[in-house]
Amino acid sequence: MGWVEQHAPKEVQDKFSVALSEMIRESDKTLLRVLHYPPMTGDEEPGAIRAAAHEDINLLTVLPASNEPGLQVLNKDGSWLDVPCDFGSLIINIGDMLQEASGGYFPSTTHRVINPSGKRQRHSRISLPLFLHPKPEVVLSDRYTADSYLMERLKELGVI
Repeated sequence: MGWVEQHAPKEVQDKFSVALSEMIRESDKTLLRVLHYPPMTGDEEPGAIRAAAHEDINLLTVLPASNEPGLQVLNKDGSWLDVPCDFGSLIINIGDMLQEASGGYFPSTTHRVINPSGKRQRHSRISLPLFLHPKPEVVLSDRYTADSYLMERLKELGVI
């Protein structure tokens, strides 16, 4: 979080209500998920994907490279780019809350997970995203606190 803030232009840094690293310090909203994508069964619809295109709600997502390929990010030109799954690599996705807090300077990363092909269809895919969420009281913008933003998004998604 410190690196992101340090490399943001001064006018973007000034938008942050507190330092980015302070936004997440002692937050009980940060979440580590274990995602298991089982091997393909052969019954999948043509063109089906494992995880539809979406953006994460949080500030940043820290993602150790998966054991199998499939993660893609949306390029500015509308094409999908494969994310390498080289052992030991970290993938960092910008989330909607950082987009909001930066006034759009850091756009949220649209990503998806596609189905494997060939022999990789018989392999499971494991993903361990760490979603860095700010404390609920953190002010993201004139419109939102972290809590109000999260609640609005969860309602939109039908989760609550």
